[in-house]
Amino acid sequence: MTVQVLIAIGSVIALFILAAGIRRVARRFVIGAESQRKAVHVGVGIHAMLLPLVLTRDGFLVFAALAAIALLVLRLPGIATDGVGASLHSVQRRSWGDFLFLFAISLLFVLSAGHPALYTLPIAVLTLSDAAAALVGTRYGRLRFGGNDRTKSVEGSVTFLVVTWITAVIVLQLGTEIPRPNVIWLATLVAAFATFVEADSWRGLDNLFVPVGVYVLLSTWSNSEPAVLALITIVWLLVLVIAQIFAPRIGMTPHAARTALVALFLSTIVASPINSVLPVLAFFAALAARTEDEDIEPILDFVAALVLTGVVWLMIGNIFGTNAVAFYSATFAAIGAGYAGFAFRNGRYRFLAGLAGTGIAILASWLLLPAIIEFMGWTPALPLIVVISIVTLATALTEVLRPRSWGNRNPGVRLALTALAMLLPIYLYEATL
Repeated sequence: MTVQVLIAIGSVIALFILAAGIRRVARRFVIGAESQRKAVHVGVGIHAMLLPLVLTRDGFLVFAALAAIALLVLRLPGIATDGVGASLHSVQRRSWGDFLFLFAISLLFVLSAGHPALYTLPIAVLTLSDAAAALVGTRYGRLRFGGNDRTKSVEGSVTFLVVTWITAVIVLQLGTEIPRPNVIWLATLVAAFATFVEADSWRGLDNLFVPVGVYVLLSTWSNSEPAVLALITIVWLLVLVIAQIFAPRIGMTPHAARTALVALFLSTIVASPINSVLPVLAFFAALAARTEDEDIEPILDFVAALVLTGVVWLMIGNIFGTNAVAFYSATFAAIGAGYAGFAFRNGRYRFLAGLAGTGIAILASWLLLPAIIEFMGWTPALPLIVVISIVTLATALTEVLRPRSWGNRNPGVRLALTALAMLLPIYLYEATL
C-alpha cells in the first residue's frame, strides 16, 4: 500500500507540474486562457487513462482524495488568477468541470473494474473529441448556437461527432470482443449521444454527463444485436425531435426539454421502463413546481437530482453486488412528493399538497412494486412498501415544514439527499444480511 500511496502522490505532483508548465509556456508565447484550459484538459485526460496501469483501487482512492485537495488549492485567490491555477481558472465563466471530471473518472474506475474499454473510451471521448472540437470551433466556427456559457459551433460539434466515432471504433475493435457490426452501430450511438450532451451541457457538466453516459451505453448495450442498437439510435434521435417540437406546449424551452428527456432516456435504458415510472412522475412534479419565469435552473436541478440518485445507487449496487434498483425508484417516490409540496411553497396549501403528493407516490409505488422487485431479483426482508411510505412522508414533511425564511432554492438535490440519507442505511442492512 505504501508504494500505491507514493504513486498517487507522484501522480498529483505530476498534474501540478503539468499546470505550471502550461502556464509558463502560455506567458511566454501569449496563449489564450481557453487554449490553456484545453491543454490542461488533454493532459489530465491522458494522465487519467494511464492510471489503471499503475494504481490499484485503493491507490486510486488515495489519488482521488489528494487530487480533490489539489483542485481546491488551485481555486484559492491569487493561485487561481495569477499562479499555477490560472491555466484552469483564468477563463471568465462559472464552472465546476474540474471537480466533475475527477468525480467521473473516480466513478468509472470503480464501476469498470476488469473492463478496460469501459474506462478508457469514455475518458478518451471527453479528452480527444472535446479538444478537437474546441480547436476547430474556435478557429473555423462560423455557425454558432447556444448562448451564455454554452456557445458552440456546428463545425466544432461535427468535429466532436467524427472524432468520437473514430475513437469508439478503434477502442471497441482493439479492446473488446464485440462483433464488428455491433462496433459500428455502438460507435454511432455513442458518437451521437456524446455530441448532443457536449453541445447541450453547461457549467462544465459535460465533464460528468459525457463519460458517465458513454459508460452507461457501453455497459448496457455492448452485447446487443445490431438491430437493437439501430433501434436505440433511432429512438434516441426521435426523443430529441419530440423534445424540440413539444417543449413550448408544456411551457419549456427546447434546451431544458432536451436535457430532461436525455436524462430520463438514460434512466429508462439502464433501469428499465418499469423502474423509470417514478422518476417520470417526479419530473412532472418538478415541472409543476416551476415559477413562470424559470426554466433552465429548475430543470438542471431535477437532472442533478436524477444523476446524483442514479450514480449513488449504481455505485452502491456495484460495490455490494446487490441490485439496488428498487431503492432507486423509492428515492424518486420521495423526491416527487417533496416537489409537490414545493410547488405550493408560497401558499397556504403546501402541507396538503405535500400529503397529496405523498399519497400519489405511495399508491404508484404499491402498484409498481411487484414488478420492480421481480426485476431486482431479490426480496428485501423488510416490507419495502412500508419503508417507501415512511421515507416518502418524511421527505415531503421536511420540505413543507421548512421555514419560509430559508429561501426558495430549487429543491431537487436537497430532496434527493434527504431520501438517500434514510434509504442508504436500510439498503446496507438488507445487502449485508
